[in-house]
Amino acid sequence: MHGRSGVLPRIARWLLLTGLGLAISDAAGAQVLEISAADVSGTGWTVQHPRVTLSTSAQGDQLRLVVGAVQAGRRKLWRRAQWQCGLRTTQGWACPQGHLVVDGSPWGALHGDGQVQLRQLGGSGQAVLAVRGVQFGSARVQVQSTAAGQWHLTGAGSLPVAGLVHAFSLLPAAWQTSGQARWQVRAQGASWAQARQMAFELQGSQLQFSSPDGLQGAQGVALRLQGAGVYSGRWHGSARLRWTQGGVLWSPWYWTAPAAPVRMQTRWQQTAKAWQLDQGSIRWPGLGQGGFALYWPTQGGALRWQIRDMNVAMAPLYANWIKPLALPGGLAAGLQASGQVRFSVAGAGGLNALRWDLRNAAVSSSNRLLAVTGVNSRGAWSRTGKISAATLRWQSAALYRIPVGPLHADLVVNPQGFHLQQPFTLTMLGGALHFRQLAARWAGTRSGFSMSGDLRGVSMAQLTRIMRWPPFTGTVSATIPELQYHAGDLSTSGALSAQVFGGTVRVNDLHVENFFGVLPLLRGNVEISGVRLKPLTDAFHFGYISGVLDGHVKNLALLNWSPEAFDAQFHTVPVPGVRQEISYAAVQNLTRLGGGDGIGGFFQGLFLRMFKTFAYAHLGMGVRLRHGVAELSGVGTEDSGFVILQGQGLPRVDIVGYNRRVNWNELLARLQTAMHGGAQVQTGE
Repeated sequence: MHGRSGVLPRIARWLLLTGLGLAISDAAGAQVLEISAADVSGTGWTVQHPRVTLSTSAQGDQLRLVVGAVQAGRRKLWRRAQWQCGLRTTQGWACPQGHLVVDGSPWGALHGDGQVQLRQLGGSGQAVLAVRGVQFGSARVQVQSTAAGQWHLTGAGSLPVAGLVHAFSLLPAAWQTSGQARWQVRAQGASWAQARQMAFELQGSQLQFSSPDGLQGAQGVALRLQGAGVYSGRWHGSARLRWTQGGVLWSPWYWTAPAAPVRMQTRWQQTAKAWQLDQGSIRWPGLGQGGFALYWPTQGGALRWQIRDMNVAMAPLYANWIKPLALPGGLAAGLQASGQVRFSVAGAGGLNALRWDLRNAAVSSSNRLLAVTGVNSRGAWSRTGKISAATLRWQSAALYRIPVGPLHADLVVNPQGFHLQQPFTLTMLGGALHFRQLAARWAGTRSGFSMSGDLRGVSMAQLTRIMRWPPFTGTVSATIPELQYHAGDLSTSGALSAQVFGGTVRVNDLHVENFFGVLPLLRGNVEISGVRLKPLTDAFHFGYISGVLDGHVKNLALLNWSPEAFDAQFHTVPVPGVRQEISYAAVQNLTRLGGGDGIGGFFQGLFLRMFKTFAYAHLGMGVRLRHGVAELSGVGTEDSGFVILQGQGLPRVDIVGYNRRVNWNELLARLQTAMHGGAQVQTGE
């Protein structure tokens, strides 16, 4: 009882100053001192309903501490905690063997052992506590202090990652997690109520998690997080993160740790309103490096973030970050990219601003639908309504294997999209494609691209060779109305017209679904007027035909650029000054096209060969394609057949077809045979 007699008066004076509850009782030869309070708190922490009980008896002194809850910030760490030990008071206060029981914590129930000592001389003290729990793992914490209240804390331990994730709600409760984490912490302060400095380290190994739907997961991840902080009216400090092993799936993305560690570091600070990361930097080997910042409000409000001056390689950026966002089977899903890009991005509840500088880039598709080289672009975009300038350059390009010359375009960028600052021209196929208007919208129901312009002097010989079509000669010019691209579909608001073979071809109601996809589907209606047959038949090596052709192709449908369905009708129209003549070779080819074997009979063939050309009154043919079968028609009927050629004068040659239904592939084979059936006879015009 000697130690207690000197200590109790000091405790009583302290209680009077602090307003704590005090009760002293004496029963059955034992004395009991009980101290209680509603709560005791410091900056960032609170102990609710603490109660200290000191009892003395002939068997020895006992110290018992019970608290209702221990709270850090808004999170309750311990609930219904109790510490009990035998108390020695010969040279101060000491609990050489204490026992801790915690009924509730984010890690479940906890228990531990430790010792506490408060020296009488100098008033210094120390405490050691070892805590264990099924979900908590194990931890050992040691605290040393001076009489003036200066203290130093060290701690270390290991814990299952599942318990850590559950304790701090890092992932949804239904997710599966596993792995092990080791931690160390050091802290010190000038008074018991306030920490002044701290440092920590957390290492995770074999970390795994998976969502119930399998769209998010990680396996074999190894991380190391280190940090330090100082309190000077607010907490601030630095932190470093290293990712060295494992892979992470966060659909649609999947990343694996590169051979060298991914490194992040930042300055941080905590205020009453937010957590803030400043001067952050990230180095991702094989991808690039840059800076970042983050402002995370703790009392409501949008998360604000910035990525600053990221300098990255386009190949891994596109393959691992952009391509996963593309629709499967679309053009973007099959692209490869190269070059370098430096960019900055900022957002708050959405993307707010973007600045980019793309250098020496190239983009190509494995199916050769698109290839662009020597790409350079620079510009900025803001959602706040500011208008800015941007540039786009390339050295060469190819679209559907059609080569395109250099590009130099100046753009005006606004919050909704961009448009041309001035028209520009692209050289292609010996001619040029002139863009009067080019614009894009990336928000709303009208998102997509639009353009209008003119096509001038494009070589048909080059075009047909590249597209592997039957050979044409001459050039083509066209007026392009407003073409619009939206959600994979291409359409036009007007008629696309072209001058070819001395006539006009107009395409109305053009619509292409899945334009850059695996199976594009084109629909439209085509009108042909005033086409000169001589240059047309010269181009196809069909045989000499002179005249003027009109016609149409209605309800045209091309699947993957091959005819699927259409209703076509072509016929000649008399034009003053233009002779309507046909050669013997062309007569033979038209006969085969209509289903015959050519002009039969030795004497008939020999007689007709004596004439270079034959006059005709009407020439025409119709084809209706459905389900792979072509239904043929002509300019008239005769008996049970259809008239393809109605002759005029002497000798008169008529061509009548009798096979009205033919397989489409067979009809194409007939046409191919006709175009390569022999030498071209040059005559007529």
